[in-house]
Amino acid sequence: MSKKLLSSSLSIPLLTAAAIALGIPLGRSLQQSPQKAGAGAGSPQSGTGSSRQALAKSGGKIISPEANDSATDAEFSRLLGETTLAESKRTPLQIMAGISAAYQEKSELRRFLGIYEAVSELGKESIGEALERARTENNPIAIRALERRWAEIDPEGATKEWQEGKGKPPGDAFFGAWAKANPAGALRWFSALPEGEVRKEASVAILDRIAKADPLRALDFANQLAEGKDQALLVTRALAALGTKDPTTALAAAQGLPEGPGRKAGLDSVVTQIATTNLEEAQRLAKELPANTLSGAGSVIAGALVKQSPETALEWAAVLPDGTTKASAYAGIAREWAGRDVVAAATWLDSLPKGAERDSAVASFANRTAPRDPEGATAWASTLPQGEQRTSVLTQTLAIWQRVDATAAAEWLAKAPGISAAEREALSQAASQRFDPQRFRQFRERRAGN
Repeated sequence: MSKKLLSSSLSIPLLTAAAIALGIPLGRSLQQSPQKAGAGAGSPQSGTGSSRQALAKSGGKIISPEANDSATDAEFSRLLGETTLAESKRTPLQIMAGISAAYQEKSELRRFLGIYEAVSELGKESIGEALERARTENNPIAIRALERRWAEIDPEGATKEWQEGKGKPPGDAFFGAWAKANPAGALRWFSALPEGEVRKEASVAILDRIAKADPLRALDFANQLAEGKDQALLVTRALAALGTKDPTTALAAAQGLPEGPGRKAGLDSVVTQIATTNLEEAQRLAKELPANTLSGAGSVIAGALVKQSPETALEWAAVLPDGTTKASAYAGIAREWAGRDVVAAATWLDSLPKGAERDSAVASFANRTAPRDPEGATAWASTLPQGEQRTSVLTQTLAIWQRVDATAAAEWLAKAPGISAAEREALSQAASQRFDPQRFRQFRERRAGN
């Protein structure tokens, strides 16, 4: 490790430990905090008591009782192979070299301490250059340390640099540290970002950190965001963090949100969370809340009831008012039942009248059965009314079918009734692009293992 890596704040406890191990008596100034160590001679903090009367014998050298703190520190530093506490600050280039040297340390502890200590010496004008060097050297410890440091001292400058094309976008360590240090500022910047990969990456780090740090404050921040998926994400994550500790408070907070997509997403999240610990309470809430409130909780509740018995789930779902909650419940029944008895589930689907509930159940059934029977799943998906839902489900089932039997899938798509030529072409291309062979292979291996 470079001899220039540890500053006074780190050296004092190390010096103390080393001195004890070597049997060297300590003066009071080395036992104190760094803030007190610099007191003048003769003061209560100066170390002029009996502890400074002892002789510290080290390697044949004697430190006299009259020696000042710097001389004592220098001798301990000599013993430990470190620099003196009074050493002048390093230049940015020296600091960067120190970061590189620290990364070569065999000791993991010294590697981390050396890098973080060096990073703390850098000013905002040098961090960009140091970060590029760390990336070139593939030094992940330094990259994360530098991103956090930049977020603490100059986040706007960092984002301005990469937006002007002067470097790569910072990672989640930067966004997370910024959200912790200045959540309001990070959220303002995030709100102005255009759609794209940077916004996508930043949303996870910034919104998640804000939500977990202070859930109630995060809900206030969510009201400042435009309606949409980012607002819903912040609301759901904040309520999830709150619900882990106090579901009752989380429910009250969700109910207190202003009408809109954010409130619906929040209530859906809270009821889903409650369903994992109190299924009866979740059932009650699903019945009492407006019919179009829950988009996922109904599915979770119904799926849990199917595990008790399909009849129990059907009885509960049947009395729900028509709307999103009921459609979600039917999807949950179809998904869980298909995994237990596909024939019985298909028979139930055949009995359902046309409508949103049937469409939701068919879509869920087709997606669940596609890995085992892509041909049958595709046939079910094709019974959905033309629109976004049918396109999405057919894309999924055809993607799997193409990998299992590309010829059969192509023949079906060429002859299937009710599908236009333009739709056939779009489905073929989308299915080819969407399917991930490696993920499908892993899925099939997991199923075989079960």
